[in-house]
Parts: sequence; structure tokens; C-alpha cells
Amino acid sequence: MSAEAGDAAPGTGAYRAELTRRQLAPRHWGTWLGLGLLWLVHRLPRPLLRGLVPGLAWALRTGSPKRRQIARINLAWCFPERTVEEREELLRDYYRYAAQTMLDYGMLWFGSPQTHATRIRLVGEEHYQRLHARNIPVIVLAPHALALDHGGLRMSQSYDGVSFAKPMRNPVVEWINHRSRTRYSGDIFSRDQGLRPAIRQIRRGRFFYYLPDEDLGAEGAVFVDFFGVPKATLTALGRLARMTGAAVLPSFAWYDETEDQYVLKLWPPMEGFPSGDDTADARAMNAAIERAIRETPAQYLWTMRLFRTRPDGQPHPYRYPPGTRATGTGR
Repeated sequence: MSAEAGDAAPGTGAYRAELTRRQLAPRHWGTWLGLGLLWLVHRLPRPLLRGLVPGLAWALRTGSPKRRQIARINLAWCFPERTVEEREELLRDYYRYAAQTMLDYGMLWFGSPQTHATRIRLVGEEHYQRLHARNIPVIVLAPHALALDHGGLRMSQSYDGVSFAKPMRNPVVEWINHRSRTRYSGDIFSRDQGLRPAIRQIRRGRFFYYLPDEDLGAEGAVFVDFFGVPKATLTALGRLARMTGAAVLPSFAWYDETEDQYVLKLWPPMEGFPSGDDTADARAMNAAIERAIRETPAQYLWTMRLFRTRPDGQPHPYRYPPGTRATGTGR
């Protein structure tokens, strides 16, 4: 059953992706087998699990040339000052971290509360605590990091919050991932429910883990710079902050391979935000996201089509084949 068809969470309007007989049909047996393998993998000693990363990284990198090309284009547009070799090294690191976080979904889906508390740490938690103590609503600005779910789960383990999510096509994966996201305090709303449910929950004092950095088209967006490139950027964050009186805490979730831990870092509240100017607020949001990405650039979701919508109907860069201007710095 898709998320939209799931039952609503009592009193909130959030959806529930329930497990039904339909998920047990033969066409989903392969997915169940994959979940079983992931359950076994997450029980391996950490050195053995980490030893699987290079092979999976190679498979992810070679298995989807289209996504690899999208990532190359994004890196070229966002980091034109880097050489091709430097960007290729960044891309290799990206797939290595993607493999690690993918294997560690077993920790999210099957791990214990103690495991979540010890393997995912919060940095800058005091920024949230100060606002919460003053009864100031909080929006956590959460870019699409590879470890996005790891950070969201840890935040919801300690505090009461809500988020939006796009339902997954595979109903079995949607069910188990939704179960993980709502395991503690979290409620999830689907995108087609609009912003009203989030506004109600923010006003009730629940933090909102908000992911506004996708390119969803020109509607409800303005073109402002993202790494120096005009990007169709949603203006909803500023409007949400104005309507609810919420402070906005920029964040980023990443994997710390030295400590073998995941980290969700919270920065201090954005100053002078919202300003009341949609364009200025969208640019301020992108600047906060850029700052976060630059700390761990290989761990952002570079396979998103970040620049799909172009000003004045210009063609987007992803339609060009490898070796043309789309893979260089021409913007």
C-alpha cells in the first residue's frame, strides 16, 4: 500500500504506511529477501560490515551511468574551481559514503534505541534546547544529505517532531522506512498534503525537519544562486517561519568514518530570518545549505537533478551527453 493510501495517524493527519497482505505477494519476495540480507549485514562486526563498502560503492558507481552523469554535472556546476581530477575524486568519495549509509540502513531499521543513541550523535543540540526552553518553535533546515534519515531518526529519538516525505514506489521499503522514521516521536506527512499540517504541528511546539532543497519546478519558487548558479528555489521556508514565528536551525547529517558514527550538526538560528522578502529569504536558505555542504561536500545527494528548471525556459544541463559543455563549467 502506498503512503497516500495508508491510515492517518490519530489526531495529526499524518499518514501511516501499514503492512498489509499485498506486501506479501510473490512480486515482493525479492525485496523481503533483500531486507533479510540487510538484517544479517547489520549484525556483522563493524570491521566486516565496513569491508563491504568498496564493493558496494563500485556497484553503485558502475550500475547507474545516468545518475553518475547527473552527479558529475552537478559537481562541475557547483565546483568549477576544482579540476576534473579533483571532482572525480569527490565523486568516488560520494559513492563510498553512499555505500556506507546504504549498508547502515540496517542499523536504522533493525537497531536498538541504545544503538541509535550511541552511533548517531547530535552536535549543536544546545541551539535547539535554548529555543525549546523559551517555547520558540523550531524548523530544522535539513538538506538532502546521504545520512538524512540517520539524522532525522536521532533527532526524533530525543525530541518531538514531524517531517515531509515523498512515498517510495516499493511498498515494502516504504513500510519499513516509514516505520523507522516514526519509531520514536516522529510523524510524517506526504507532500501532497501541503503545508497546513506542518504549520499546525509547528505551532503545537513540535520541530519540523524540513527538506526544501529539491528542484520541484518553477511554481512556488524563485531563481536565486546556489553555488553561484541560478536555481529554482522554494520560498516556503520563509513563509513558514513568518506564519509560525519559528526559528530556523540549519543542519547537516553525515558519516564520520574516523569515529564510525553518524553526526547531525545543528547550527545557530539564522539571523534576520525571515526578512519578509521571498527572494532574499530563499537566497539566505541556499547560503546556509552551501555552508553545510562545504564542510562535507562528498556527502550531499549529488544525484538529484538540482538544476532541472532553468530561467526563461532554457534547456537543463542533464540532457547533454557526456563530454559536452554540461560536464564542464559552462553555465
